[in-house]
Amino acid sequence: MNILVTGITGRIGANVARHFLEAGHAVRGFVWPGDRQAAKLALIGAEIVEGDLRQLAEVHAAAADVDVILHLGAAFQAGGPFTPEQYMGINTMGTFHVLEAALGLGDRLRHVIVTSTDATMDKYPPEGIEEPLREDSLPLCTTAWYGYTKVLTEHVVDRYVRHERLPATVLRFANVWGAGEVLDFPQFHLKTFLAQLAGRADAEGTAAREALEAADTGGPRLLIACDRNGRSWKKHNLEVRDIVHAYDRAVGNPNTFGRTYQLASREPFTWEALIPYLSACTGIPYTRANLPLTPTFYEYDLSAPRGDFGYDPQLTVRDMVDEAVRFRREGSAAMIPTQVRQP
Repeated sequence: MNILVTGITGRIGANVARHFLEAGHAVRGFVWPGDRQAAKLALIGAEIVEGDLRQLAEVHAAAADVDVILHLGAAFQAGGPFTPEQYMGINTMGTFHVLEAALGLGDRLRHVIVTSTDATMDKYPPEGIEEPLREDSLPLCTTAWYGYTKVLTEHVVDRYVRHERLPATVLRFANVWGAGEVLDFPQFHLKTFLAQLAGRADAEGTAAREALEAADTGGPRLLIACDRNGRSWKKHNLEVRDIVHAYDRAVGNPNTFGRTYQLASREPFTWEALIPYLSACTGIPYTRANLPLTPTFYEYDLSAPRGDFGYDPQLTVRDMVDEAVRFRREGSAAMIPTQVRQP
């Protein structure tokens, strides 16, 4: 197959591109002019085309003669700051241009997969969410510019599927970690919550802040974050290698056409279970605290991607911790493969 990958120099796009190159496919990457990471992708065999997602003609040119488009390029919170105009232009209009280019390929097009995010959903109600979330469990109602433009993106894809019969699929990512990143997740660390409570002058906020200050010895300290009633927080994340696996299984699969799928790791985790393990692996002490903050408490129902295209994520958060600790101790990325297994 000839595959176009937008956003190819990002941590996800680069790993997806490498996977398909190693599988023997031709990969073309669409990059911002002057992207310094593009040379690395060229070295492993990707064809690099420079352009701007906001320019329809440039997207059309990049998509010429491809069979599959994997649209990962976006204005994203971690890569900014971006203005509202940039979010709208890159994410919403950029996706419109990708879909127009895909439509222009006619019968040659086998599949276009558009990336979205669970930031489209309001998954932080005051009491958390008990039932595993399906793709349609929550309304798409965020007002943050990144998530909001992804809501619009999903609606644009739906229009092309229903009106143009375009073979398109949306993959929503949960919070993504790359290899080694789990150790630095801010919400595992006490100092993150001290900063969040710094401006609280109410009695509840003051009491919680003072309790954290009493546990803060000045060095690193982990925290089992709990809600007001003492229930541990719970979260479902996603690792880059399981994303690569999802693309490998979904590309060209007609079961996925016209569908939106939530991707997440093999299982959710709770702070109560993970923080003591993280502490044992790193030697960093931990504290438990009830926090007067909106809790993180949700997990995803993965039955749709499992059933429709055989999505079978392998990595648990403990696996990620083990690898991250080895990486820090040994100082080599060679132990962390970029290629996922073929089920």
